[in-house]
Amino acid sequence: MTQRYRIRWTKVGRTRFISARDLTSVWERALRRADLPIAYSEGFTPHPKVSFPDALPVGVSSTGEYAELTFAAPIEPASDLAALSAALPAGMDITTYLEVPDGAPKLAKMLRATLWELAWPPVDQTELGALLSARSDELLAADHAEVIRHRPDGDRTIDVRPAVLALAATTRPGSHARDAYTVLRAVLRNDGPTVRPTDLHAALSRGDVAEPDAVLRCVQGAHEPEGVRDALGGEVEPLVPDVDAEAA
Repeated sequence: MTQRYRIRWTKVGRTRFISARDLTSVWERALRRADLPIAYSEGFTPHPKVSFPDALPVGVSSTGEYAELTFAAPIEPASDLAALSAALPAGMDITTYLEVPDGAPKLAKMLRATLWELAWPPVDQTELGALLSARSDELLAADHAEVIRHRPDGDRTIDVRPAVLALAATTRPGSHARDAYTVLRAVLRNDGPTVRPTDLHAALSRGDVAEPDAVLRCVQGAHEPEGVRDALGGEVEPLVPDVDAEAA
């Protein structure tokens, strides 16, 4: 009797440099160390039944990665998935799990939108925040926003606007006033042509907005007026975070 679980997990710190190609091997080793009965595909080269709906660009951090695991025998999820989380490299942690009922929609269909966060260092944060707010308003009011995506096989023009559901630029304080940094949060659609934060940055920048210092995929799920509802846990990650709550 097989058993399927969907999990939410993190990919932060040094693990953000693990490529999509190497990810399956990392999980396979962790499953062996945790001694869990993962199911395998059939054929000449069986692979563990671990699926990832959307590859994360190398170097990008995430607290909103998702996967589906199929086990060949029932497990005790609380203890066994905790053991699996402990067997993963530091920075990769399972934060939520959910057993998949029969007839459930595919995981990819539940991940209809992504909340991304782009952050800039504490340099002219007030001016940059105002600029990003103005550019965000212009983008949301536009019908089209074409950018050039540079690829090894040739440049390609894409329209960013259909993917953009919400934008909000804020200044987030650090431990000292001078440590404040600028944050842009964006909700982008997943159910269409792929638009990444690099494409969004290209649409907002006119040569006067530097590349962000850090990019984070916060959560994936359903777009709500106030943010994105996590596909597994159901909590809403706000588009505009509560700064006081974060400081606490």
